Amino acid sequence: MTNQKLKKTANRFYPIAINGFRSVLNPLISIVFSYLIVNYFSKALWGNFVEYMLFFFLASIVTSWGSKNYLLRLFSQNPRNIVADWQQLVLARLVLCTIFIVSILILFPLHLSLYLILWLLGLFLYDSFLSIIYYNRDYIISISIEVISFLVLIIMLFIFRKNLDISILIRSYAISVVIKAVMSIIIYKKFLRFKEFKFDFSLLKLSLPFFLLAISGFMQSKIDIYAYSIFYSGKLLGEYQIISGFFIFSQSVVMLLLFPYVKNIYRMPSKNLRKIKKNVATFGLLANSFIVGSIYYALLFFDIQLSFFQLVLGFIIGYPCYVYSIDILVCFKMFLEKKVITISVICLIINFGLSLLLLYLDYNVTGVLAANAIAQIFALFFYLRLRKQKLIKTA
Repeated sequence: MTNQKLKKTANRFYPIAINGFRSVLNPLISIVFSYLIVNYFSKALWGNFVEYMLFFFLASIVTSWGSKNYLLRLFSQNPRNIVADWQQLVLARLVLCTIFIVSILILFPLHLSLYLILWLLGLFLYDSFLSIIYYNRDYIISISIEVISFLVLIIMLFIFRKNLDISILIRSYAISVVIKAVMSIIIYKKFLRFKEFKFDFSLLKLSLPFFLLAISGFMQSKIDIYAYSIFYSGKLLGEYQIISGFFIFSQSVVMLLLFPYVKNIYRMPSKNLRKIKKNVATFGLLANSFIVGSIYYALLFFDIQLSFFQLVLGFIIGYPCYVYSIDILVCFKMFLEKKVITISVICLIINFGLSLLLLYLDYNVTGVLAANAIAQIFALFFYLRLRKQKLIKTA
């Protein structure tokens, strides 16, 4: 009987554990990749590569157009029509992809354009399959695709290690992204058997709220890097992207912990949610302190040393998420997505404006971290205000 209970418990938590690992895998791969470039080649090379990454961060979020969450909801409502719904949105999103292909031809050198277009198409296709992966809970497949493509990238870096420059790095990275797309196509090939090619652009309007949620959250987490790139490039930009990447990860930890229990949170009565909020906020004090301390020592491997004040700012950047993350989930439950978008946009504007001001005043990394921290304090204030107004029914 005990063995049966253990087996039942293991079966219940195995998908949660695998999904949790999948969630942290991408940030870990990004950290390892940046470490390899910085330590075995140069910070300047990494900084130059970040300038291209900033373009593709934006291209990825726009061309995906909130498709993952929109399709997940659509799949749940109409599971018999999954293939057709997926195909229709892919065709509608192709026009967005085409716009960025033209942008690449205009903005970047011709000798790199082919590989940059391959990078874009690889992203577009792989992002398209994410909704299927999540709906089917094909977490092992997702992990395998990410690991295999990264290993191929590492092999290419090793082969070209003696004369690696920005062109070769872009080509290698683009090929690794294409490999992810090709593996996804092979696994989910039935989704590409189109019966008709009908472009229904009204689907872009239907999925617009999901896009607005995605891009507001994305820009809120990345806007400091875009601001920094206006003033700095090369080595300095590369260093700040690494710092920012660690603190973005610290913000996402709480949502990674809560995500497997979202359905339970949606069903909980207000009294239980209030208790969980209190426990998560208390736990966050210890967890975020540990994470910030770990970030300090991890950055030493990149030859980057933060001051005590910068670490305090890093703690402020990460901790408010432990207080208001459940409020965000409750807003989704109560169809208050517009409130979340509004708060994200306001905080984005605050972050960007203060970042530009403090960078202009030559406060560099400290200034951008301070702007990010202040924006998080405002986000915390807005969500606590929603509680006080009892718009979120857990206060």
